[in-house]
Amino acid sequence: MNEKHRPTMLFSIILMGVLLLNGLHYMMPFEAVNPYEYLSGSNLSSYQILDIFIGGAVVPLVALAVGYTIHTFRDHGISNLFKITVFILIIGIIQTIFIFGFDFLPGLALMTLIALFFLRTGFVATFVSGMALFLFHLIMNVLVGFFANVGSSSDIVYTALQDVNTYTSVFANTDYFAIIGLNIEILTSNVASSLYALVFTILPWILVGMSLGKIGIAKFTKSNLLLTTLLFLVLAGGGMAIKIIQVLTLGSYSGRLLAENFGGPVLALGYFILLILLSVIAPVRTLDILSRIGRYALTLYILSNILFMFIFYGIGLRLYGEVEIVGMVWIVLVIYIFIMVLAAVMHRYRIGSLENLFTNNSENGINK
Repeated sequence: MNEKHRPTMLFSIILMGVLLLNGLHYMMPFEAVNPYEYLSGSNLSSYQILDIFIGGAVVPLVALAVGYTIHTFRDHGISNLFKITVFILIIGIIQTIFIFGFDFLPGLALMTLIALFFLRTGFVATFVSGMALFLFHLIMNVLVGFFANVGSSSDIVYTALQDVNTYTSVFANTDYFAIIGLNIEILTSNVASSLYALVFTILPWILVGMSLGKIGIAKFTKSNLLLTTLLFLVLAGGGMAIKIIQVLTLGSYSGRLLAENFGGPVLALGYFILLILLSVIAPVRTLDILSRIGRYALTLYILSNILFMFIFYGIGLRLYGEVEIVGMVWIVLVIYIFIMVLAAVMHRYRIGSLENLFTNNSENGINK
């Protein structure tokens, strides 16, 4: 597979995980609840299974893919990559305000701007910087919080009832301007703490993704298929084992802290290794079909959020708080199949998209 085409294949598959994560936010006040209190019965069981596979792993996985991508296109120059990232940041902020208040795209783009300063550094400096940030967060924030709360009476994730009521009343309502107002409030609240979290949860994995590109992870995988497979099994198995702690502790604060901030990133690294492995061993025709979504990833991502908004919010079908986890998964599958078909049509008939602003030669100064 052409090295320049590999990122599109990565984002095509990763988008499924992103849609599942976003679906949790669209279907209920996910940010404000303890799912182990809010959900029950088979619905809770479905959430537990889903959370083992995507909880705490989706955002680091996207960050790894972004880091790998900017390294792959390093020959475009830092200036051009900076312009592209700023453009995506602006699009992300607009989408957060008008569509999806919990979108991680603006934070991802902001951390990518910082990561670009490492584009010309060597593997060691990039990798050590990324791992240093992660280990600092793991020791000072995660492990300290884990040992301070484990076994104590305060080892509980409380549901923020006021936020639950606010989200439900606004998102299930037909007042679109109220939705915009709440989205702006979500975007601008706790800015300092959000930036602090981004530095330790997203930036490290962008740098690690860049460093894996610097050492030629695809070539290494092609030459060491068995070793790469074992590496995937160790990382994915270890990440899931850590994440099961949250299930066994019934969603305790300490269990969730460790699962989301340690198990999730380890699992994400395993997923990334698996995707690189698939890009090496899968038939070219299959990879080409999978890559079509990735060629229009930004456009199709925004479209999927628009579809989510009209399915779940009060301005559309008003399914907010009415759908169970399994139902949400089915909705995600339908949306994913739809955008897969749409991507094929866009590719076949050369239909324009947002990506054309920085992937085709033009006079806007964004692309190479």
